[in-house]
Amino acid sequence: MRLQVQTGPAGLVTVGICALAVGYVLGVSTPTAVAQTPREQVARWGKLSVAPDQGNPTHWSGDDLKKVHATLAAKSNGQILSKPFDLVNLPFTRTHYFDVVHRPASTADPTAEQHEGVTDVYIVFGGSGTVTVGGEIENRRVLPNKPGEFQGHLNGGQAYKVKAGDVLAVPPNFPHATKSDAGGLTYMLLKINVGTY
Repeated sequence: MRLQVQTGPAGLVTVGICALAVGYVLGVSTPTAVAQTPREQVARWGKLSVAPDQGNPTHWSGDDLKKVHATLAAKSNGQILSKPFDLVNLPFTRTHYFDVVHRPASTADPTAEQHEGVTDVYIVFGGSGTVTVGGEIENRRVLPNKPGEFQGHLNGGQAYKVKAGDVLAVPPNFPHATKSDAGGLTYMLLKINVGTY
């Protein structure tokens, strides 16, 4: 008996279907049936209790935020301060969260950060400074228990001078470093897509 194989697209489809059928009958795995490796476990910090929905409407008045800047500047003692829950309501939802950060003036080079899947939006409400975006992080290191989060020294990038009233959006995977001027810099940081990790 002679088997005649049809050539062309129809013949290839027929051969493919026959091969899958034979594999099914014989119990042979096809490439699509190969077991997937399990996803990396969610880091401990990613298991924070977050709102089951998008939270409630939140309003921050400009006058109140100016007071937050003055309060943080007075008590920073040369240290970076963040998450002042005692001063301002900072919602944390499944898709985004808010932080307030105060950076005092410093002569040291700032530590750069890079987030693979998270957008950072700076809403400046006190002081002034420079946010450098882009370039490359030298000696980049992964933060412990924070996959996709990196720190190091920034080389290159574009400098953006920011002051109260300014807004700056840093897309995912863009290295960035923040340095304040004399008097410090206080901003609300909206982190979008925090559920990525």
